[in-house]
Formats: sequence, C-alpha cells, structure tokens
Amino acid sequence: LPLLFSPPTFYSIKSTWTFPHSNLQDMYMHWHCGDYQNRISPMKFFQNTDVSFLGKRARMNLNEVKNLMATIDEEATRKGKVPAPTMTLNQAAACFQAGVTGFKFSATTPTGKSRNIMRLKWSTLTKYNKQNEVKAEEEGPAIDPEEKARQEFVEISPDDPPHDNMWYEHDDGVKRRVPSTYKFPMLGLEDMYVLWHCGQEEAKIAPMKIFQSSDFQGPTMVRRGKTNLSEVRTVMTLIDLAAAKKGMKIKPIMTDSEARECCREGYTALNIPVNSKEGKSRDVLKMKWSSASRLKNKGGDDGGDGDGDGDADDTAEGDADDTAEAEAKNAGGESDAQEAEAEPEVDPEDDTLADLELPEAEIDV
Repeated sequence: LPLLFSPPTFYSIKSTWTFPHSNLQDMYMHWHCGDYQNRISPMKFFQNTDVSFLGKRARMNLNEVKNLMATIDEEATRKGKVPAPTMTLNQAAACFQAGVTGFKFSATTPTGKSRNIMRLKWSTLTKYNKQNEVKAEEEGPAIDPEEKARQEFVEISPDDPPHDNMWYEHDDGVKRRVPSTYKFPMLGLEDMYVLWHCGQEEAKIAPMKIFQSSDFQGPTMVRRGKTNLSEVRTVMTLIDLAAAKKGMKIKPIMTDSEARECCREGYTALNIPVNSKEGKSRDVLKMKWSSASRLKNKGGDDGGDGDGDGDADDTAEGDADDTAEAEAKNAGGESDAQEAEAEPEVDPEDDTLADLELPEAEIDV
C-alpha cells in the first residue's frame, strides 16, 4: 500500500483499517485531523486508491464523505471560520460548529421526535441529503403562477378576433391560449359551462370552447389537459344542442347570465338522475363536470364518489379528488399520443344527438 506523507509522522493505512461509520462530528475530526492514536493521516488527503483494498463501497464512502465535509467547510468559511490545511482538534471543532448549519433538513423525524444532527451518523445524513436534492430537483424553483402568466402574456393584437385575442408565449416559443402554469379547472357543471362560453376576462383566459388540444401541449402543462378538454367538449355540446332545441340562442360571445340560462335549459339532456339510489337529491348543476361526464346517460346507475349520496364529493367542493384521479389515470398508461388524437366521443347508446334535427345555423360556436 502507498505511504501517506502528509503529515509526515503518519505512515500508511493499515490493512486492518476499516472505514469509520461514526457520527458526523467525529467524521469531521477524522477528515481534518486524522487519527493520531492509530497513526492515520487526515482523510482529506485520501485518494480512491488508498481505500481500494476495502472494495468499491469504500471508494463510494470516501466520495460521499468528501461531499458532506465540503458542505460544512463552505458554510464555515461563509461565517468566517476558514478550515486550514492542518488543524488542531479545537480548531476543527470550531469550524464544525460554524458549518454544520449548512445542511437543510427537518429537525424532527417522521414520527415527530426531535433529531440531533450531532448524533447522526454521516451515512444517515448522506441519505437525507440525497432525498432533499431529489425533492428539490423534482419541485424545481418556486414560481409564482400569476407572475409567470404576466410574463408570458402577449400584447393583444387588433388583428385577432375579439373573443380569441389572448395568447401566452411559453418557454418553448409557442403561443398558446393558456399560460404554462394553467391548471385545468374542476368546477361544477354550471360554472364550467359559463367558463366554456365566456372565459375568464379578469384572468385573461378566452372561452374554452375555442381551445385546441395544442393549447395543452408542452413540458409544463397539466398531463391530462387534452383528455379533459375532449371530455368537457362532449358534455358542453350535449347541453348546447338541447338548449338550442328549446329555442335558446348559442352565441359566439355570451354573457354570464345568458350562459347560465342556456345551461339550465339544456343540462337535462345529460340524462343524470336527480336522485341517488338511496333517494337523496342530487343537484346536477353543482355537480363537478367530471362527475357529470361519468354519469351522463347512465339512467339509474350511480357514480361520482361511490356512495351515491350526491354529497360534496360529487360537487365542485371535491375538486382535489378529481385532480388526483385525473393524474392517476394518466399514470396508468394514457399516452400523450392518445390524448392528442382524442376527439369528443358520444356513447353509442346515446340517442340524444340522433333525435335532434337542428339546423347548424342555430348554434354559432
């Protein structure tokens, strides 16, 4: 084995030496001061070849320890305690106390117990450090959705039609009708119908009926956006046709009150029972659009949250559940290619559209 000449009074790593699995503070002492009693030089002078006789794991341990010690040294230097090439135990202890705060991790365990970093083994801290790095990488830098939307908004052009003149330029250079931070709305059926025909003027979002699947493409967009858009379009089209059959005018640009009136005239075409199997009343207009999409033309077959009571889980108050379900569906194998090709579908047993003999001029969308 090669001799270590720094400091010169220490000769070599003995063949009986094993990689220390001590707590973080003791490891810092080994790193900067060595083990004088056993005549081992400071570990900061070690090379991979010095520990190769212990196997691959020892070389990995050396690199992991090097990263941990660098974090402590950088924080100590920032606070005015600069580690020297050769240090006494007292000097090393002072640097450690100043630099140990450089680690960002929870001071409590998952069970709620306090965690003493001084007693943590260096290998345990390495595990926490890696988990925090992965989490930070997945989450990415914190972005204010409203500020990001303002940055992406393209100045309105007089050449664009008045109901389709709000665009956002994403980081990939493509203009879309929604910002990159847009979250697909999980609203009640009536509110979604208003959003479909009226948009959100304050938020600078155009009516959803003019959205295209390409508006939901891009690396930062919600993964099930295109499928959601297709499902919403199917539900809204059924309501539009039924409302027009009753004499309502479906205009290219509608007011809030006009849209709500059309929705109340046409939503019965979805054929969703107003009572659950248990006889409890169900407010279809307040039901989430996703629940309405599942329940349309089901007759007495219940759906929603599975309990058939028409409670908050079937209404807009259960938005979080629907969002989680949507992502779960996507994780289950719905590819982007399938979403891109998704078109509004009508149940083959649904004769709602077949029964309507309606001139196209009646619906100006």
